[in-house]
Amino acid sequence: HQGKAVLVIPEQIVLPSIQIERERVEEEINRYELAVSSLIKEFEVILKRVKDDSANVSAIIETNILYLSDPVIKEAIINIIKRRYSAESAIIQEFDNQKHYFISTKDSLLRDRASEIDQIKERLLSSIRNKCLVHNFPEGTIVVAQSVLPAEVLRFDELKAGGIITEVGGITSHSSILARTFAIPEIIDVQNALNRIKEGDELIIDGYNGFVIVNPDEKFLKKYKERKIAEEEHKKRLGDLVKLDSVTKDGRKVSLLANVDFPKDVGAAILVGAEGIGLVRTEHLVISNAQIPGEDEQFRFYNEIAERAYPKPVNLRIFDLGSDKYAEGLPRREPNPALGLRGMRFLLHRTDLLKTQIKAILRASKNKNVSFMLPMVTTINEVVTVKRIIEACKKELSEKNIDYDTNIPIGLMIETPAAAIISDELAKLCDFFSIGTNDLTQYTLAVDRDNELVLEYFDAFSPAIIRLMKMVVDSAHKNGISVSVCGDLAGHSAATKTLLEIGIDKLSVPSSLLLELKNRVRQTDLQEQEK
Repeated sequence: HQGKAVLVIPEQIVLPSIQIERERVEEEINRYELAVSSLIKEFEVILKRVKDDSANVSAIIETNILYLSDPVIKEAIINIIKRRYSAESAIIQEFDNQKHYFISTKDSLLRDRASEIDQIKERLLSSIRNKCLVHNFPEGTIVVAQSVLPAEVLRFDELKAGGIITEVGGITSHSSILARTFAIPEIIDVQNALNRIKEGDELIIDGYNGFVIVNPDEKFLKKYKERKIAEEEHKKRLGDLVKLDSVTKDGRKVSLLANVDFPKDVGAAILVGAEGIGLVRTEHLVISNAQIPGEDEQFRFYNEIAERAYPKPVNLRIFDLGSDKYAEGLPRREPNPALGLRGMRFLLHRTDLLKTQIKAILRASKNKNVSFMLPMVTTINEVVTVKRIIEACKKELSEKNIDYDTNIPIGLMIETPAAAIISDELAKLCDFFSIGTNDLTQYTLAVDRDNELVLEYFDAFSPAIIRLMKMVVDSAHKNGISVSVCGDLAGHSAATKTLLEIGIDKLSVPSSLLLELKNRVRQTDLQEQEK
């Protein structure tokens, strides 16, 4: 977005040690309580206004209200005032104590909440002085601030702000989540932005790539105007379908996810309204590099995908490699790689590579929106062994004080008849299933999917495939886990009804196919279908 800058200057620093006369104690307590009730009322008005938006938006505002009305915090602040500190000093002392607790935790999500405590503190200090931090500004303005509260993001949305730039913040902060919800471009952690950008500066803000261009020249203006027009035309072509729920005529919810291979693909997935990234084929990182990158390079790749998608979930499938894609370290060239040392077999043969990838994915899971997916599973022992290796990698990261999601979900790719047949046992060992229909068809029907001589036998609609998938769904649901389909069949126009009939919960397709799929889901009435 291109627009003029408006600066939101924070309150002047208040010392936490300002003392007052004893006779002013009651007056200061009243000032504090009045400021709290006034700010809570302001948030409650906002809450009424957003109640029809996503539950996510309401929950974030409710969190701020709960924090302000927390009786433990209120009592602590009043006790500080009784020790003859001003209301402002008492607020700063207690909020800084709270902030210290969040900063010192090992959980990166909670550490992101520390900046939100600072924002609530600033807003409360403004309220106590009857000052408004955010004034009216023209549509399309880009707000530059030290940090912003969720309530202020909602105000920016009302005023049709063109973007937000903050000096501090994290991608998991409530404000960032709301900015994504309302599709307001936001750049966070731009150090010293309030000094480097002047009121009225012409800015270009690129939320896809994290760039702020101050007073751009004609070349930049032309380039970004063309990109803006192309994006608007694309959104127009998508129409209203993006905003509509993915639900069948008879009311069954079906989650629609996107398959991506590189970080640059995430933007397209979000644009079409994907509810998450159902499949990242991480082996593309190997194929494009012609070698397996080290832990740090892998981490940067996975982390960029996870951060661009946040808070939507991301399923990272660990390397599905074999001698047809990567032969280093294999004893010999295989005559039939599809039936050879591929998928889980290859990784368990090369545990050095497996451990490196697991640690990189664990590091990228710090914001709790990443899952493992294990490819080409055929035995229970494979899953048990990999889970044991994951636990060892977790321990290694903990010893180095490196953040990761301690409860990272583990999913299994069901791509072989063996996995489908023992799916009732496998379901007890994982958090979700994802069916790879291409390989499942190849292995079930004994048809090489790349051999044109037998192409007519490659039939993903075969009763054998449908029955195996139904078996997988029944096993999963009996054990309380979900099933997605991420193979080509998920996007096949003739397959939607069949997949929904057998009970598939989620469908993951390339972004370009997602809206057509949503349209088909919305036209399906499962109650009318004949068995």
